[in-house]
Amino acid sequence: MVGNRQDKVESHLRSAMALQPASSALSDAEFLAAFHACTLPPSCFRHADHLRLAWLHVHQHPLEIATARVCNGIRAYATHLGKPDLYHETMTVAWVRLIASHDELTFDEFLELNQHRLTADLLHRFWSPERLSSNRAKAEWLAPDRMPLPPASCR
Repeated sequence: MVGNRQDKVESHLRSAMALQPASSALSDAEFLAAFHACTLPPSCFRHADHLRLAWLHVHQHPLEIATARVCNGIRAYATHLGKPDLYHETMTVAWVRLIASHDELTFDEFLELNQHRLTADLLHRFWSPERLSSNRAKAEWLAPDRMPLPPASCR
């Protein structure tokens, strides 16, 4: 009985803490259009929405083009909001490349299977906190200093 209750509590906590895009009410096409037109409300562009953006571009374009579209898009969006200093090149490219290394068939499946990993701790497996938080890493791509990123998945 106690184990069953514990399982229910843990399940509830996992679902309460689930990484969910704030933009989930929008279709993928609506989300991309609103984001790239800079009409997406900031409340609809949280961490999971950044991941959704990267996922969609990675699954629609070759990696180089996807990376450029995500980086240029986030930079433009931050500038539109009057906060260009929020943009971080190394983190943005890192998340795009990490997403490209996965082969889940849908974004929902990707989140469900990986949400416990999708934090700054994951980036710190590849970059030291000092390197990742440097001004240089914010302004330009810096390769990992701890271990290489995994290769892109063959889709």
